[in-house]
Amino acid sequence: MNVSPLSRWLLLCVVFMAVGPISSISSVWAEGSLGPAEAFIQDFGDRAINALTEEGLPTKELRARFEKLYEEGFDSPAIGRFVLGRYWKKASKEEREKFQGLFDTFVVQTYSAKFRHYGGETFTVTESQRSKGGSTFVVSSKVQQPSGAPPIMLSWRVSESDDAYKIYDITVEGVSMVITQRSEFASVIRSGGGKIEALINALHDKTTKLSSKESEGGNVNN
Repeated sequence: MNVSPLSRWLLLCVVFMAVGPISSISSVWAEGSLGPAEAFIQDFGDRAINALTEEGLPTKELRARFEKLYEEGFDSPAIGRFVLGRYWKKASKEEREKFQGLFDTFVVQTYSAKFRHYGGETFTVTESQRSKGGSTFVVSSKVQQPSGAPPIMLSWRVSESDDAYKIYDITVEGVSMVITQRSEFASVIRSGGGKIEALINALHDKTTKLSSKESEGGNVNN
């Protein structure tokens, strides 16, 4: 079963609810200054590029750095609930715990490897929008590529709670990573007769395979 995510440039995948149509969001961008949510994303993007694109970085260290950023910046439990979709309610407590652990490992193993293909990029927040009367933001940004190719446009959905910010989705060139992952996981479950165990087994096989390749010093990008 194929549970691999969309094979595109990612600063990460994942997360929770949508904040509604763009028409329901009001702009809070002030040129020349960054609000807290914008500053959070600018700092996160800068740190991700600086930490993960270092030339010659061993796979173990790359994954450790990625995992630290993932834990700091993303709402992992909410992400897990969303990508499992309607099957979350059907899952037992044990199945949820197994899935969440494997999903987090899968994210770190899969997405950290993507950064091996990048180096020299610059990250810039371009504008921000805030939901009316809410504590959610859509922060737009772009990644300039050293090759001179058109910049990669990213939209980050961010939530605020007790002056802390967490990312709950990234849209890359109009494609939501969390929705894509949810669709792929649902396909695996359907192929397994509607059983969540099918996805858990697929994730277990995938993460075991990637761990084995890392131990052998092989290519972990597959």
